[in-house]
Amino acid sequence: MGEHRERSARLVPGILAVLQALWWAVAALGRDASPGPVRTALAAAAVAVALGAMALRRAAPAAALAAAVAAVVGADVSRVLAWAPVTVAAVLVALYSLALRRTAGASALGALLAALTVGCLVLWHGAQPRIVAAGALLACAGAAAVWVRGRSRRWRRALGSAREEYARRAPDLLRHTARGERRGFAAELHDVVAHRLTGVTVSAAAALRLGREDLMAEATRHAGHEGRLALLELDALADALAVPRRLEEVDALVAAFPGVRYTRTVAALEPAVEPATASLAFRVVREALTNTVRYAAGATVEVRLALERGDLVVHVRDSGGALAVADLGSGTGLTALAEAVAADGGRLTAGPVGTGWRVSARLPLATGPTAVRESARFRSGRRGPAALDAALALLALAVPLGAALVPGGGPDVFPGGAGVTGHIALLALLVLHALPLARRRTAPRSGLLAASAVVLLWLGCDRLGVTAPHTTDLLLWCWWGDLVLLYSVAARAPTAPGARRTWPAVLGVAAVAGLAMVSEDVRRVALGWAVFGALAAVPAAAVWACGVRSCGRRRTGADSESARRAALNRAAAEAARAERLRLSAELRATARRPVAAMVAAADAADLPQVLAEARGGLRALRELLTEVREPLDADDDVPPPTVAGIAALAARHRATARLTGRVRSLPAAMEVAAYRSAEALMSDEARVTVHYAADGVEVVVHRRPPAGPSLRRLHAMADAVGGTLATTGDGTVRVWLPEVVPA
Repeated sequence: MGEHRERSARLVPGILAVLQALWWAVAALGRDASPGPVRTALAAAAVAVALGAMALRRAAPAAALAAAVAAVVGADVSRVLAWAPVTVAAVLVALYSLALRRTAGASALGALLAALTVGCLVLWHGAQPRIVAAGALLACAGAAAVWVRGRSRRWRRALGSAREEYARRAPDLLRHTARGERRGFAAELHDVVAHRLTGVTVSAAAALRLGREDLMAEATRHAGHEGRLALLELDALADALAVPRRLEEVDALVAAFPGVRYTRTVAALEPAVEPATASLAFRVVREALTNTVRYAAGATVEVRLALERGDLVVHVRDSGGALAVADLGSGTGLTALAEAVAADGGRLTAGPVGTGWRVSARLPLATGPTAVRESARFRSGRRGPAALDAALALLALAVPLGAALVPGGGPDVFPGGAGVTGHIALLALLVLHALPLARRRTAPRSGLLAASAVVLLWLGCDRLGVTAPHTTDLLLWCWWGDLVLLYSVAARAPTAPGARRTWPAVLGVAAVAGLAMVSEDVRRVALGWAVFGALAAVPAAAVWACGVRSCGRRRTGADSESARRAALNRAAAEAARAERLRLSAELRATARRPVAAMVAAADAADLPQVLAEARGGLRALRELLTEVREPLDADDDVPPPTVAGIAALAARHRATARLTGRVRSLPAAMEVAAYRSAEALMSDEARVTVHYAADGVEVVVHRRPPAGPSLRRLHAMADAVGGTLATTGDGTVRVWLPEVVPA
């Protein structure tokens, strides 16, 4: 690939050099007098600078454009531009390379400066203001056309590269899914069983130590009850029947621990708390209370659930106490819980407070003010298709207006005797006719109707004398805009069969064009309309057919990508299922056996055996958890380039990741772009929010100190796929990635 690019990089300067040599040969044969040695040397120097700029166009496109423009200026000032036309071609090639390899703002600035240079050169030659304006407008039109082509290719190339990466990293997605299944299984295993076995162990050990018959009977009964519940939970876990929790279940959980002071002030917001968030809150309270039973027997415990700044906050604090029974915990409960909280976009902290211990968790609510709202999405300066269509609108205005300003070179619709009102009316008509192109992707049908209405209005103004006579001749220079809108109507149809139903637009465009070209002789209007309409229908039908073909190819490509994505999702689901089946079988063969033996010992009123089996169950759980939390292989630690991989990426940085909006399957290119954005901005303890909007996704990294080089690279990456980047004063970075389809 590198050798091919090097050959391609040398090919363009070589072609331009050959063309310049042929130009000189033909010019020498066709002229009686040579330009002279001085002018020949100046022309050769300009050509050398232009060819040198071509060699730099990939590594330094801005410098290449500046050098090519300097070559044109030097050749024109030296009056040898006619002998060095390759310098003009070099400017166009360098501008194309700039649009292809740099951001929209930088390349648009380069295009504007190149166009202004042309206008300044025309002015320097002493031309009339009208000629200067014409030259500048036509230069803007040419620069806009080249810019659109370069930006379009940059966009398509970035999307294609992202799709290739997504397909190449598909195995990583399967490994990541399997590992996520293992982590989720480990968390559920630790939560649903260890909690009950811990309580049985503590109560049995205390009863045996005190030797009281009533306490031993109560401990035996408690072991039987908790053991049967543990068996049910193990079987449910093995059968993948985990049920999301509700906040009311936290009330019942706390009630099972006597002496706990409990406060919950979020009852009114119960419908706003999603089941996943309620489940996390339940897990936090259960883990904290279980640890209190293990390590702080006799402590005063306080549990509080509240709403703070749009987050569900869980606080569990104890006053400190004695270790109930040695060697109960696995030491991984809080770590796994912190990972689960972080994966949901929250944050969990745990540590000593005074003589006791406190566990605090902050869980974001989707309806809270911390969520990213679609109305607050950053859109300013949006690139991508919108910018390309705006450039097309500029092109549609500059081409006819520039042509009209050239005396003898086109329709002279600005005669000196025409009134100012007529000139203003004509300019307004040109602007109105060009504007629909700016929305050709979002509203092609209404845009085509608007452009046709402007043509009819133009004809009326011409007949009524509002504009100068025969200004409708200028419509021939504007009609390509109608054809572009016609193409968009067919290409942007929802489905390929829908595109075929857009054929009446061909008749409408042809009819309006035929009416614009008919003679003023009323007796021949019908005949002329029919003839010119039929002639206009030929290119209109060809353009429409191309749009229909593009629509079909786009639909086929989208369906193919959707099918590949669905197949990958099915494979990931199957990998998760296979991993869960394996773990379920291992669970039944290890941890379930001592729990069943504990229940049997409780039924036989053998409390010492109950204690032994409970401890054996905890050891089995600890060993199984250790095995489950081992990575599948070394490559599994690399998250896949998807939105799902952002959570794993955040866990590696002790950061948090949160999804908001209507989570859905995204095109492969958007998945990769969102992941790369988060990867570029990720830092330790950062807060990452991925918001799903109706027409794209926004990646927000909160409270991260901005770094110049990384932000510039991220800006270039987002720009390549039509997105934007913005920063705020507190260091928050927002990346907007639109969900668009080329057409």
